[in-house]
Amino acid sequence: MKGMIKGRYICILLLLLTLGTGCNDWLDVRPRNEMKEDDMYANEEGFKSALTGAYIQLAATELYGRDASMYLPEMLAQHWTISTDKTSLIYNICAFDYTHETSENAIESLWKKYYQCIVHLNNVLGNLETTGVTFTNGNEALIKGEALGLRGFLHLELLRLFGPVPGEATASSPAIPYQEEMTKDPEKLHTITYKEVCEKIIRDLSAAEELLCEDPILVGSNRQLNQPAYDWEGKPQDEWQFYRQVRFNYYAVKGAKARYYHWIGDKENAIKYAKEVINAKNEDGTSKFELATEATYSLSGAGSNLVMKCEHLFGVHNSQHQSIVQPLFKDEGASLKQTVAYINTAYENTIHPDDIRNKANRYWEEKTYQNSTKVNHFRKYTGSDTYDALNIVPLLRLAEMYLILVEDSPLSEANEYFKTYRVSRNMDISIDNSLVTEQDVLNRMEKEYRKEFFGEGQMWFFYKKHNFTNFTWPKNKTIPNGVYVLPIPKSQSVFD
Repeated sequence: MKGMIKGRYICILLLLLTLGTGCNDWLDVRPRNEMKEDDMYANEEGFKSALTGAYIQLAATELYGRDASMYLPEMLAQHWTISTDKTSLIYNICAFDYTHETSENAIESLWKKYYQCIVHLNNVLGNLETTGVTFTNGNEALIKGEALGLRGFLHLELLRLFGPVPGEATASSPAIPYQEEMTKDPEKLHTITYKEVCEKIIRDLSAAEELLCEDPILVGSNRQLNQPAYDWEGKPQDEWQFYRQVRFNYYAVKGAKARYYHWIGDKENAIKYAKEVINAKNEDGTSKFELATEATYSLSGAGSNLVMKCEHLFGVHNSQHQSIVQPLFKDEGASLKQTVAYINTAYENTIHPDDIRNKANRYWEEKTYQNSTKVNHFRKYTGSDTYDALNIVPLLRLAEMYLILVEDSPLSEANEYFKTYRVSRNMDISIDNSLVTEQDVLNRMEKEYRKEFFGEGQMWFFYKKHNFTNFTWPKNKTIPNGVYVLPIPKSQSVFD
């Protein structure tokens, strides 16, 4: 693999690792001049930097910094006020018009950026196979485990976007390409079957799980790993091994497996891996990840935030994220917004007025401007006067594990998981023991996914998994046939 592109130049975005005490200090994008690939992979630091380039790609506007999280999937789920401008992206995406120029361009860009990141990961993996570099502190296994885990995870995301509805898919249904080599040749990007894609996803995730068996997250708590200035027993000797919640760590693999099995309908394994996440403990017996509560929002310093960092199995961090989200959510002319009536309906305000996500202008804040225009701003990513913005977008959270357990467990067990989750969000007891039938579960999960993952892009995948023929809120909206499968771009020329 190394010889395939020997002598060519590649542009690698590097990560500047600093010695600060918080994640905000950890990621600082610094573009460097082009360098020969042989030079890049000449030592351990080069491999670290190359892998870091993939994380930077993931956190950029074109992927989870905007388009793949709070933007396109949330438009599809009808979560933002729809523009009346028929030439706008939000108007056409919300209308499921994938043939409009704005939609075509946005969908092709998303497809392209996913595969560019995957090619980047394949480049790291290919060079690992041929390198003579000696690694320290177990970093070879960490680098390979993270890269393989991310490759499986990103193909799962592509499958959820561009692949068939799970309940309608057969083993031979065409799905997406599974890219396993470093190539810029679009002729090598071939769609394979649903069965083949699923087999390759779980193969990569399982390999990552084995490689990450000595992940520092298994030794230290997230609090310890997010504060490298402090000494503690078992502290990593390499500062590159800190901040595991923004790396594809061991529990990110477990969470991705739970998501994968839930997606394909393997309830037994979905339950297995979701339980492994929620039952994970630190060495002192405390939970590795904790559901956010009202008390969480009372913490001082980095513990108090709107993205529920205590729940993050994996998220992406971009120190420049405010420049992306401010025009979306904070400016007077914010392009993504919602009405008070819509929000109160979504959060069932008359039933659950103390829901921690819709309490006292926490996630939503209405402002009136000089022209008397009222705008309801979404604060999850911009923060507020009370809560700092962490510049992190969560991709896997503990809450998802609980909702998978609610949905996939026998009804006799589902209510207990739901109650634990409900108590954390301070919802009214009127919905205790309300999951009597499978339809009850589905109806309740539609409401909970909307409330829980607003701005994170997960609602659309809930609808697709269950092949909803109409959305029941905020008003009945019939869903045309075929809209759950985003069209693979006409052009396969996805690599510059």
